[in-house]
Amino acid sequence: MKAFTLGALGFAIAISGVAHAADIDLDHIQRLGPVQSPIAAPLSSSAHADTLRANVVANLAGNLGQKPADSVQVFSQKLRWEDASKSTEGQGWLAYRLPVSTTRFTQGTLTVKGLDNPQVYVNGELIKSDKEVSLTLATGDYQVLVLADGLKGAETPFALDWQGKTEVDQLDFSPQKTQRLSAQQLYDAKVINRLDLSPNGKYLLQSTIEYQSSQGDKPVQVTELRKVADNSVIYRWQDHRPSHPTWSSDSKQLAFVASKQIQLFNVADLSIQVVAHDIEQVSGLHWYGDSLLLNWTKPFKADEKATSKRFQALQDRWSYWRNQSQIFQLDVASGFMRQLTDSKLSSDFLDSNLNQGKLLLTRSPVDYAEPAHGITQLIELDVKDLKETLIGEYRTFSGALYAGDGMYITAGPRFHGGIGIQDTSIEVNDYDGQLYWRDNKGNLTPLSKGFDPAITGMTKLKNDDLVLTVKDEDRAPLYLFDKSKKRFKKLETGVDMVNSFGVAVDQSKPTLVFAGTSATVPQKAYKMTLNSSRKQLLFDSQKQSYANTRMGEIQDFDFVNQHGHNIDGRVYLPADFDANKKYPALVYYYGGTSSVGRHFTGRWPFNLWAAQGYVVYVLQPNGATGYGQAFSGRHVNAWGKYSADDIIEGTKAFLNAHSFVDPERVGNMGASYGGFMTMYLATQTDIFAASMSHAGISNLSAYWGHGWWGYGYSGVASRGSFPWNNPELYVQQSPLYQADKITTPLLLIHGNADTNVPVGESHYMYTALKLLGKDVELVEFNNQDHHINTRLARFDWWDTTIAWFDLKLKNQPEWWNKLYPETEAQ
Repeated sequence: MKAFTLGALGFAIAISGVAHAADIDLDHIQRLGPVQSPIAAPLSSSAHADTLRANVVANLAGNLGQKPADSVQVFSQKLRWEDASKSTEGQGWLAYRLPVSTTRFTQGTLTVKGLDNPQVYVNGELIKSDKEVSLTLATGDYQVLVLADGLKGAETPFALDWQGKTEVDQLDFSPQKTQRLSAQQLYDAKVINRLDLSPNGKYLLQSTIEYQSSQGDKPVQVTELRKVADNSVIYRWQDHRPSHPTWSSDSKQLAFVASKQIQLFNVADLSIQVVAHDIEQVSGLHWYGDSLLLNWTKPFKADEKATSKRFQALQDRWSYWRNQSQIFQLDVASGFMRQLTDSKLSSDFLDSNLNQGKLLLTRSPVDYAEPAHGITQLIELDVKDLKETLIGEYRTFSGALYAGDGMYITAGPRFHGGIGIQDTSIEVNDYDGQLYWRDNKGNLTPLSKGFDPAITGMTKLKNDDLVLTVKDEDRAPLYLFDKSKKRFKKLETGVDMVNSFGVAVDQSKPTLVFAGTSATVPQKAYKMTLNSSRKQLLFDSQKQSYANTRMGEIQDFDFVNQHGHNIDGRVYLPADFDANKKYPALVYYYGGTSSVGRHFTGRWPFNLWAAQGYVVYVLQPNGATGYGQAFSGRHVNAWGKYSADDIIEGTKAFLNAHSFVDPERVGNMGASYGGFMTMYLATQTDIFAASMSHAGISNLSAYWGHGWWGYGYSGVASRGSFPWNNPELYVQQSPLYQADKITTPLLLIHGNADTNVPVGESHYMYTALKLLGKDVELVEFNNQDHHINTRLARFDWWDTTIAWFDLKLKNQPEWWNKLYPETEAQ
């Protein structure tokens, strides 16, 4: 299915402007060795030759994103890379390297002359062991490395030559001080994915994840316990890593789950004590005095002999809905465990108040009476006698924490009869998170009515102040909520998107550790105090994985739409940008209920697209949270009515403001609701030359009735509207019913195991456009759900997307044809 590109671990080179065989100038090639006997025997003669050579290359190629070293020590022999044109002395294994750059997808054959048993690698990846190697390469900068047992002799001098498949297969061998961003860097680079700071701020549990090409889809994951004062490591887990970690209130012990056990780590002597054996499906560990609280799930076991399943509710489409989860208490000293809740409904732990002997928990009974067709019960449990008190039943509830003489609650604007709504004359979006206070008498007060960012999470400090995670326009910063002053203050972290954080909740001047990225800055982690903007760097992905990488600039681009609304946007420029050139452009949006964040990487690699020669415009149309309730409320009962106009108007404004973009070569794309937007836009405009919809919704009624969360999401996005009382919305706003208006070439991508938006949503549109004789392609990804997450599938997905736009916007069909060649069966 896929091309063997470096995006999918492959390679190609060509002499600039030449499609026939030609030797590569030796001035572009460097040689290491010969590494002479007795220091080293021929590499291929070893019983472990493949592994031996792979390790040699891994060291010679250097770390991801780093410039390879100029010299290497092999036992006692120090070797330097030198020009390949220089004469060699002695015999032994050799390595040759040369830089390769290309501005388009290329194909051809590399021939190696004059070497014994050559192996060809690209950026450390073995392509083939042979003297003739077929290679392909996407736009980018690379290092070719050839490893060999030795030279054949003067009668066959060393040379590399290349025969491109056609005259367009061109290559630049000029040395590059830096390299353009690659897909491997974006996916493989080490990042922090969890931070857990002890209450006293002295210890940090830090978890990282990275990938290595030799391991395929298997990640390398490490968890380390560090001293915050000097960032030194005191303990390290790689196998049987801790999950669901929680610090004791005195910061002396760390409880976690590992190897089907609940374990306690003692910080003083680094010892581990097992306090519960043979225990699975445990989550949510939480200290309660000297005991632990936890959620323990019992998976539902279906009758294997049954030939049918009677649904009990709409939620029964979720494979996990019949699982049973209850709250237990584990006495650490004795290992005895008791069950605290016993309900037909699963119980989920939220918080505890040790002084009062109370717990907060939630349950979700089936209740479709009102949108969004679900309800949450907030319950208080007395730990002593297990008596439960129902605090309330809410339809937009998110979370709750004890604090002082009451509790904080996060929920949507409609919480408790709509007390969080800023303006009762406007529609509001239930996903626009708000903060509330409930006192011990049951009185509820909205705290965030005048606060436009959408609140997504909260952590309580010793003084009952909160550290909040929010969506603030297209950023995800941290805010401090001062309880006494009822005031929100943004914390100056210096990053756009906080990915993970930990805070020392018991300190009077709490220490904060956090990891985050900005639009063109890879992940960094810092330490700071909440009352200061001074930061200490703890981790720098840019230094580790992108030090030798060049990227283009990013510029803000906002415009005011026809209704007077400011529409936020940003523009990514290619790495080697030239304002005198004309570039193709890609327009990206979501259009749903969230903004497109300023992440450095992720499923949608804007920086990679820019590195591959596209100007990228990302905009935030009406409906997104983080811009205030009026803005996000325009998502409701719209399904494209506002957002499509914003995208069309924004694209026109973008083109008018950027003369270096070719208006005839503009593509657009989106996923999920953004995939719906792509299909809907194709029925409304011909401004785009090519489109891509990933996991998009084409038929609103079908998604509402079949997707795992379709009815619930539609309860927000189509609040109060159903196919029987608002058929105009479900039909006229469904792209499928206007497929005959589509003229833009459309690529449909879908995981065939998608539970959120069933794959049929792409099939409906594919069927319609095929019958209408339109330009349409459908690519399914096997065994992939709503998101394409696994490493190799992700590379294929990225390749497919850019190959499609190269085909349609650059008039370069070679990559697409390599990935998806025509066959007689078609």
